[in-house]
Amino acid sequence: MDRARSYTSMTFTVTDPDARIRNPDKLTEFVKAPGGGFTKIPQGTVVRVDDHRVVATGSSKKVIVFVRALSEDGATVLGWTSGRNFKGEFINETLGAIPPPSGASKKGPNAAWAGGKFLKQVTLVAILDAGYELAYLSMDTIEAYFGLVEAAAGAGVTIKINSGFRSYPEQEALRKLYDKDPNKYAKAAKAGYSNHQSGVAFDIVVAGGAGNPTYDWLCANALARGFLRTVNNEPWHWEYKPDKAAAALAQGTFKAPGVVDG
Repeated sequence: MDRARSYTSMTFTVTDPDARIRNPDKLTEFVKAPGGGFTKIPQGTVVRVDDHRVVATGSSKKVIVFVRALSEDGATVLGWTSGRNFKGEFINETLGAIPPPSGASKKGPNAAWAGGKFLKQVTLVAILDAGYELAYLSMDTIEAYFGLVEAAAGAGVTIKINSGFRSYPEQEALRKLYDKDPNKYAKAAKAGYSNHQSGVAFDIVVAGGAGNPTYDWLCANALARGFLRTVNNEPWHWEYKPDKAAAALAQGTFKAPGVVDG
């Protein structure tokens, strides 16, 4: 599987009864049907996807991922439509690799940091997160993440993220908001010190934590795949640290030392 563009090796089922085809030259326009109305992909159709385009929805960070749908055998182009018309709504699909630019800055979009120190430039992979926003994963940990996703799916559990890799400017902006009003904005580490900047941290959708099927599955199974909980009062924050996960597993816990809440 091409992890950088996961959709190329998959099939998708159309679940929306109004899955309209879009004008490829202007995706905001629908293609009219010869007899009136609009051209649609019938609900229940199994398709493949060979291309995508990301379009911002407006002032928010949310995006719409439009895809070019093919027949299941790949022989016929059905047309462009919204990924939200498919089962899974294209969430968790990866949308291409982003290598470091030439002469990249240590505080640029691909710069990995940990403990206040620059580590290296990393190749990132864009992914559609649970909130229909673009998130990013480090190529160094993408296999581990999708190994977790696939293992959970085999148990009937869905794993989606709200955040993955963060650039130095992104972390800096989050810290400024927190410093401005700690009661309004989520706690954020100083730029250079968040593990989201190293590429090992994932904010996974687990609702309130204990009792949520995804959270409970992670507590029982994530350690064997190198992931463990590492932050107090953040049941959503899991990190890929195989050595620490193995140590926690041996100690009969799913958390790093010092994490005391359930």
